[in-house]
Amino acid sequence: MNAKLEEQLLKEHRRDIQNELKDIRLEKAALRAKTFQPNLFTRMMEKLGEWLILHGEKLVKQYESPARQCKPARRKSYAH
Repeated sequence: MNAKLEEQLLKEHRRDIQNELKDIRLEKAALRAKTFQPNLFTRMMEKLGEWLILHGEKLVKQYESPARQCKPARRKSYAH
């Protein structure tokens, strides 16, 4: 290969690597700046939602009525 061509390719390759590194640094800086810090209201609403889901599931299980179309099993064992 021509020495000048190889030199140009090496310069271009170095430039590409430098551009990629710069992009990676920018991306890391953007991610650091975008850290989500929930405020008190957000944390309280999250806990309330978790509590409602937990107790709502318990209430559904407690007061759940069987479907009308449900037929009782003929056998005592459910294994086939």
